[in-house]
Amino acid sequence: MNSNRVRRLSAIVVLALLVFGLFLALTLDSDFGKVGVKTITISDGDKELSGLLYRPHSASADNPFPAIVIAHGISSSKEMMSSIGLELSRPSIVTLCLDLLGHGRSGGTVDDGTRDPSFGVLAAVQYLKTQSFVDSSRIGLIGHSLGAGAVRATVAADNQIESLVLIAGGLGNIVESPEYGQFNSTFPKNLLVIVGKYDVLFNLTEVMTEELPPMFGTQQEVVQDIFYGSIAAKTARKFVTPATTHLFEPFDSTTISEIVEWMKTSLIPQGDAEAEADTGMIYVARESAILFALIGLFGIVFLMLFPVSRILRLETSEIGPVTDTRLKVWKRQAVWGVLNIALFLPMLAAGLAIPFPPLLFGRSIAWWMLVVGLVGIFLVAVKRPKFLAEPDIKERLRWALSRKQIILASVLFLVLFAGVSLIEVLFNLDFRIITPIFRILTDSRRIFAFFAFLPFFLAYFLGEGLYLHDHHNPNPKGKLAVLREYGSNVFAKIAPFLAIICLQYLPKLLFDVWILPGFAGFIFEFLWLIVPIFIITTTCSWWFYRNTKRIGAGAVFNALTMAWVAATVFPF
Repeated sequence: MNSNRVRRLSAIVVLALLVFGLFLALTLDSDFGKVGVKTITISDGDKELSGLLYRPHSASADNPFPAIVIAHGISSSKEMMSSIGLELSRPSIVTLCLDLLGHGRSGGTVDDGTRDPSFGVLAAVQYLKTQSFVDSSRIGLIGHSLGAGAVRATVAADNQIESLVLIAGGLGNIVESPEYGQFNSTFPKNLLVIVGKYDVLFNLTEVMTEELPPMFGTQQEVVQDIFYGSIAAKTARKFVTPATTHLFEPFDSTTISEIVEWMKTSLIPQGDAEAEADTGMIYVARESAILFALIGLFGIVFLMLFPVSRILRLETSEIGPVTDTRLKVWKRQAVWGVLNIALFLPMLAAGLAIPFPPLLFGRSIAWWMLVVGLVGIFLVAVKRPKFLAEPDIKERLRWALSRKQIILASVLFLVLFAGVSLIEVLFNLDFRIITPIFRILTDSRRIFAFFAFLPFFLAYFLGEGLYLHDHHNPNPKGKLAVLREYGSNVFAKIAPFLAIICLQYLPKLLFDVWILPGFAGFIFEFLWLIVPIFIITTTCSWWFYRNTKRIGAGAVFNALTMAWVAATVFPF
């Protein structure tokens, strides 16, 4: 089978994946047409808040439904809470997933939380109360981590909230601040507390013996999964510990099923047949469909490389300076892995102290990747005889970053960006792997952040190209050899991070001991998100190198892609 026919068949497959994934995701996100989903804007003083509203079509002025505001954690967004929002909307509840101040498409910054500890949740509650299809006497709140503190502050300001869910937050030292209220056995109404069994930020023994008893009206240790108080008297209390981590609590099936059941019982009168029907959960299928669509979209971008290369008259068969094989492949991969891990915590800490680029956590990732890239390139330059036969590192990088390579990468990035933006505008659907990683850039602040991140990530991916790609045979013989080379690249990239994840979580699973407890351990939770993103970028750089024989196009494409991700994901 000739290469042109293979590409045509591949184009059909990836286009089918994209279309099928989009259709299935949209169908599931609307509960097969029973729920309307739209992005809304809420005024909060001089700022605007962005929300994702799930409204059952049967909710109307003549038949108002209860409503719930859902608040996410630090450096997250409304989309990450949409799994809870979707499942709650199915049993006759209006749900509003909110971007907190400084996050997503909402205005303001995280520092604004010192003036408004509700982070905009109170404004969202007031918005819902003005909607004719909402029963303003039946409002509930759900918050995760930072969002748990935000909904707790909202309850303190509006004591008419009928039900509250705190997920891994709203506890501990926060209770010492008066703006968060003093919880007891009767206030707030109907309280559900959820903390993951493997949540590194919490000591479950302390939570059950010290923090929860005053809220649960007992002097004894609070027992998990036991119902305290009464729903009818609005004094119900329950504590649940699903087997999950801090990051994945809002996505955990046990967490979501407990929340749905709690809110149905708290806000919907008994006898509502539609609400009481057991419909199962569909959010996992929706997320899988979005992943299929994402794979299809990247497949289209990859196949676009060939016509764009022909237009640019880029000779993909051109072979550059021959690489030296004296330093074994696995040694180069090991050096790159050690650099990534050794500099991870120090540079993340440095990034917290440096105010540029202007995004919390994003600047830590940027400084970490910049320093890893620069140190890596420096080591190649110092040890040049072991890495490159000819020429020196400056000439090597100049050869890799030719004008045509930069144009090729930029054009393909624009194809990806345009595809994502068009789909979001037309269908209100974002591409994500748990958290959104690709979203349209509309905010001038985030556009500035995008350009600010570019040099940081370009240095990193140039260094990565020298270690993971430039020494490989660009034309492995046979399909098995191609797959082996690809697998070697991806494994070499993510293996160090997977090892750190195992070192952090296996002792907890086996011996109930954290290697790094508290905030340091929480920082390592970001690796759960970094790993899939690095799988994507490594796949991209490998594909570009395989078809252009240079590391430049892959480095530029990945720098643009990572800058886009960072500019849209992290908070101000």
